[in-house]
Amino acid sequence: MLKFDKDVLNALKKLEKAGYETYATGDCVIQWGNGESPLDWDLVTKATGEQLQEVFPEGEVIDKATGVLRLDFTSEETDEEGEKELVGSVCDVTPIPGTIEDFLATQGFTIMAVADNPARILVDPYKGMDDIKKKLVRTVGSADEVFSQKPVLMMQAIRYVSELGYDLHKEIYDGIVRNWRKLLDAPVGPIRRELELILTGANTGKALNMMADTGLMAAVFGEEVSRKMSSQEMHQFMMLTEGIDKTKPVLLRRLGLFYTVLNEKRGIAAIERMNFDSSTEDFLRAALREMIKITFLSNEVELKRYIFEHGMERYNDLHNLAKAQRIVYDQPATKIEARNHYMREIRKTDAPIFVEDLVIDGNDIMEAGITDDPEKAEELLRLVIAKVHQNPVNNNRKVLLKLAKKYSRNKLSVASRYVRWIR
Repeated sequence: MLKFDKDVLNALKKLEKAGYETYATGDCVIQWGNGESPLDWDLVTKATGEQLQEVFPEGEVIDKATGVLRLDFTSEETDEEGEKELVGSVCDVTPIPGTIEDFLATQGFTIMAVADNPARILVDPYKGMDDIKKKLVRTVGSADEVFSQKPVLMMQAIRYVSELGYDLHKEIYDGIVRNWRKLLDAPVGPIRRELELILTGANTGKALNMMADTGLMAAVFGEEVSRKMSSQEMHQFMMLTEGIDKTKPVLLRRLGLFYTVLNEKRGIAAIERMNFDSSTEDFLRAALREMIKITFLSNEVELKRYIFEHGMERYNDLHNLAKAQRIVYDQPATKIEARNHYMREIRKTDAPIFVEDLVIDGNDIMEAGITDDPEKAEELLRLVIAKVHQNPVNNNRKVLLKLAKKYSRNKLSVASRYVRWIR
C-alpha cells in the first residue's frame, strides 16, 4: 500500500467523507514503487469540478475544461545552514466521469494504471505494480492501438527510460519503430515537454540511444534533418549518448549539448521544429553559432569585448555549455581554464566592461559639444569603451571625451579601435 503524504491523505479523506470515491494514481505511485517519496501527487475523484471547489475553496483551478484543482501544501523553511528550501507537497485532483477501472484503461501504460486508497483495495487490473518492480514499460493493450490514439506516448515511454532507467517491453519498442511517423504531424508542444524531461533524466544517454534506434529522433529533429546527418554528426551524437549522463542535468545546458551535435543549418531547422520559447531558441541559436568564438577568446580584452557585445548571462551559459562539452567529448580543459583565469582577473580588478561602468554618460558627450544627438552620444559611448577594455586607466573623463570626439570624426579610428598598435 502506498505511503501517503499526510496533507494529501487528509485531502483524500476529506473527499471520501464528502461521499466522493478518490484514489492516488500516476507518477506518484511509480515513485513510491521505486522507493522514493513523491512531492507531486495526483488524485482522481468522482467529485465534479464544482463539487471539488466546494470541498476545497482554497484550491486553484488549473484547467477549467477538465476541472483539475491544485492543492499546494508547500512551505518555505530554513535549514541548519540558513538556506531556504521548499518543503511539502503539491496535489492535483482530477474529476473522472466513470469508474476508476474506466479511467485506468485510458492511461496507456500499465505502470500508470495503478490506483490506491488506504481505505479501499489497490486497483491494479494490468499488473502495473509488477512492472514497476521489474522496471519494465508495457502498454495497456496493443502498443499499435495506444500509439495510434495518442502518439506522444511514444515519447513518454522513452521518458520513463530516462527518468527511471526502465526498459521497454519488446512490443513497445517494435510499436515505436512502426508508429514514430505519427509524431511528424502531431502538436509539438507535448513532444517538446517530453524531450525536456528526457534530457534532464538520470539515464539520458540510454534514452537517446533508444530514440535513435527506434526512429524517434527523426520526430524530434525532423525527418529531413535526421536523414541528412553527416557521419561526423552521427559520431558526435553517439559520443553524446555515452557522455551526457556525466554532466549536470541542467535543461538549457543539456539542450545545448543535444542540438550542437548538428551543424548550424541543420541545427537551426531542428530547433525551429520544436517551437521553443524565444529565450531558449536564442540561446540554442547562439550555441550553434558562438561556441567556436568562445573557444578562441585568447585574452582579457577579447573576453571583455565578447561579454560587452553579448551580455554576461549569455557568456556564462555558453561557458557552462563548453564545460559540459569538454566532459562529453573528453576535450582538454586548457581553453576553459584560460577563460576562468581571465574572468578572475576581471573580477579582482573590477574592470569596466559595460557602458554603465564608464565615468561619463551621453549627457557628458553632448555637453562637451561633440554631438547634440542622444542616439549618436550613446553610439560613441559604445565605441570608446574599446579603449577601456584595453586599459582600465582610460576610464577617465578627459580621455573618454577626447576619444569620443576622435571617433565622431574619423571612421578609420572607429574601425581599428580594438587594434593594438606596436611601435
